[in-house]
Amino acid sequence: MSTGHQAGLFTGPLYTIYKAITTIKLSMRISDQLGLRVVPVFWMASDDHDFAEINHIFVSPSDEEIRKIELRKDDPADRRSAAARQMGAEVNTLIDHFAHLLPEGMHKQSVIDCLHKVCLPEASLSDVFARLMIRLFEGHGLIMVDPTDTELKPLMSEVFTREILHPLASTKAVLETSEQLRKAGFTPQIDRTPDAVNLFLYDQGHRRAVTYKHDQFLSRHNGATFRREDLLKIISDNPAMLSHNVVTRPIVQDALFPSLAYIGGPSEVAYYAQFGKVYEYFGLPFPVIYPRASLTLVEPRIDRILKKHGLTIIHFTEDIKQVLNQRLQADMPDGIVDSLQSARKTMRQHYKTLFNQVTEVDPVLQGIVDASERKTAYALNKLEEKTLKALKRKNKTTRDQIMRADRQLYPLGGLQERSLNIWQYISLYGFEFMDTLFEAVDETDFSHRVISL
Repeated sequence: MSTGHQAGLFTGPLYTIYKAITTIKLSMRISDQLGLRVVPVFWMASDDHDFAEINHIFVSPSDEEIRKIELRKDDPADRRSAAARQMGAEVNTLIDHFAHLLPEGMHKQSVIDCLHKVCLPEASLSDVFARLMIRLFEGHGLIMVDPTDTELKPLMSEVFTREILHPLASTKAVLETSEQLRKAGFTPQIDRTPDAVNLFLYDQGHRRAVTYKHDQFLSRHNGATFRREDLLKIISDNPAMLSHNVVTRPIVQDALFPSLAYIGGPSEVAYYAQFGKVYEYFGLPFPVIYPRASLTLVEPRIDRILKKHGLTIIHFTEDIKQVLNQRLQADMPDGIVDSLQSARKTMRQHYKTLFNQVTEVDPVLQGIVDASERKTAYALNKLEEKTLKALKRKNKTTRDQIMRADRQLYPLGGLQERSLNIWQYISLYGFEFMDTLFEAVDETDFSHRVISL
């Protein structure tokens, strides 16, 4: 069973963890059913050069807005892979900042100690990712695969060679399937130009896309040209200079580790639909494409807010301002404004009657009646003022509570699993929290599950 993801900072978003758990549990289930040992493999995208995707995580402090913490800014011209990028000296400052934002919990220090121990300045992003994943999944048999490993690269030569000998065949297969999907009413996830070769060539450490035109290969970066013989010699002498792309990644992966199933997220499940003919071209069986677990974690303090205000997770997928207004209106006592206005009207009527009656007895009492009316009016005004202040305080509490729940359950307007990071929860619940997640994931249930902690 295989899955994979980019080497995100501090393991990236929660769904990376859910991918791995689904793969491990499905491997165990199929092993029992087949009577064979099926192992879980996690393919790190350590050769991916999209630094902007992996250089940050989001944290949700208890009573503050979502915070983005970033290792360093992305330079679009820098196309080095995750395996070629060091964490750098700034990682220690980053961990300290992360520690400041993490919720206070009895396990917070163990999280910070773990990060400082693993995230060494000289370590690569992919190496740190692998070591953190191994720490989290210790004892579960998860095999981390680094495709930039120099011992693995020669084993990819057969796929690379076929791509060079027939440079546009795999692209043609993708384009044909993409057209079939469009005719069926679907939008293809991957767009390829007809001249695209499904390989990258490393140029001074930077990944460069390759095209094929007029019987020669060209680097999209600088227009450098290569003959077929040049690239075949690179494969023979130094295969580490080549790298797969989004099309050939699953081919290389399944050529090295034949998979019964690939566990992926929604976008991966969608783009695998374009790869059927590519698998046929390379003579590989197409794996079962299996959806990963999808979860929303609800902490006790957030669960209390939901119950207090009669909310469910579904409310947070709607317009949060509209939900908030509905809750505030529900908290407003019925008829309070009308009651205050009615009290003033009744007071004036009573004092008018009283004034007429009292002044008939003794005109001197007129001043006393007027003073009494002013005092009563003042008291009603103070009552209204204090009532409005109390309502504002109550409204602020309601608003703060609902927005706090929104930041935890549907941060940045999307599913929690796409933004928040595992260490926020390890800090609160310890490494034993991984056992909680294993229990929560049902690899046979494809629905989105809400887990109360």
